[in-house]
Amino acid sequence: MISAVDQYLKTLLTFVPRNAANRFTKDYIALIHVPAVGPEKVYSLVLDENQPLLTVAAYKSAVWEVVETLGSDGASKPELDALQAQVDRKHPALDYLDSRTLSSCENYSDGRAGLDYYLMLWQRDGESGVVECYEPYSREDYSWSNVIGAMQVLSSQFEYAIK
Repeated sequence: MISAVDQYLKTLLTFVPRNAANRFTKDYIALIHVPAVGPEKVYSLVLDENQPLLTVAAYKSAVWEVVETLGSDGASKPELDALQAQVDRKHPALDYLDSRTLSSCENYSDGRAGLDYYLMLWQRDGESGVVECYEPYSREDYSWSNVIGAMQVLSSQFEYAIK
């Protein structure tokens, strides 16, 4: 039986790129946003040389509340809106997502419940990392702001187009 915490993480990590062997594949960035209030959002970008692929999953209600209600069987899944779109490989927002910026994002695990939280898993140019940050905009770490802003810019053009 899977615990509620494991089910929560499994649900959010569903959109992290991986292959059939459950390994992370190619260069990618997966950014999970757990807001202080409201539902989570997962941004995933596979950085294919020819055509980067963006996936955005916006949950309709807070995943933790749904998982707690459903129990550990996980038979039902939280509702979400998802989009997937190919991004022009020359999109200017991609310039903010280089390996130097990604590796500059420091861990800030000094938070608590009720604060904005981001978890980023990434692999780029032979480097990789898993970092977390509470309240990134209140820190003087501009790498986090660049990554979050770039992912939001990429997704916003497609989210606007489908509404």
